[in-house]
Amino acid sequence: MEIIGNILATVVPVFAIMAMGFIYSRFKKLPVQQLTELLMWIFLPCLVLGSLGSQSIEPLELLQIGAAALIIMTGTGILGFLVFIKRPERRALLLSCMFMNSANMAFPLALFAYGETGLSRQVVFYVAIHVLHVTLGVGLARGRGGIKEVFRLPLIYAAALAVGLALSGVKLPTEISTPLSLVGKATIPIMLILLGGRLADARLAHIKLATLSTIIRIGAGFGLGLFAVWLFGLTGFARTAVLIGSVMPVAVLNFVLGEKYNLYPELLATTVVLSTLVSIGTSPLALYFIGIG
Repeated sequence: MEIIGNILATVVPVFAIMAMGFIYSRFKKLPVQQLTELLMWIFLPCLVLGSLGSQSIEPLELLQIGAAALIIMTGTGILGFLVFIKRPERRALLLSCMFMNSANMAFPLALFAYGETGLSRQVVFYVAIHVLHVTLGVGLARGRGGIKEVFRLPLIYAAALAVGLALSGVKLPTEISTPLSLVGKATIPIMLILLGGRLADARLAHIKLATLSTIIRIGAGFGLGLFAVWLFGLTGFARTAVLIGSVMPVAVLNFVLGEKYNLYPELLATTVVLSTLVSIGTSPLALYFIGIG
């Protein structure tokens, strides 16, 4: 029951913030384009530098966990491509299948189940996923010309600098890290308010596609996570980080990319909410399987 209570404590605030955006959109129009631009150019880069620039990561550990994350993403991506190959929404659905909520859902679970050490390894998984998300994910969302678009945004440079700092052990001065962290903390609430606002326009027609992508993201993702830890012989906290990350729901950032590049944002909003709801039940089962202690 403690696990269920912890998961509810994690997801209830998420849905509460989304509800604010949903209710607001019933009366007024959210400035979606302006907020999305602010997220991509200011808030997200600050979040990356503020959170990762203060971490120290062992190169071998980053390589192993990063390789496991790449296997999970590639496997779910291939499966998603085969399932949705004939759908016009396939790029949006691939984003949903490949990129998971590896931070604000995974971090509390790792901390509750495995303490500060488990949380530190979960951050390593997040680093690997986030770097790929702001490069490969942006390219996929943009479509044609996506590679050039990646290098026009500050996200890739912020991610590269953050990983370099984490690997070198050099930490940003407090005078720099404090304002970066302060601005970065606004990222998640803004994304959730935008998501809630978009749900006000969501249609039931998206449920079938959202369900299929949720099965791939959570179900196939966990299977690929098990394969990855076996392949690399991961044990201890590195194993738990990969398995927790593999079973997480669809990332909210996917929806933000959908808004920016007009890539079926209503569908992406539905996949985020549905997969998060499903994760309330699947996350305790995954933790039970992984083992706590």
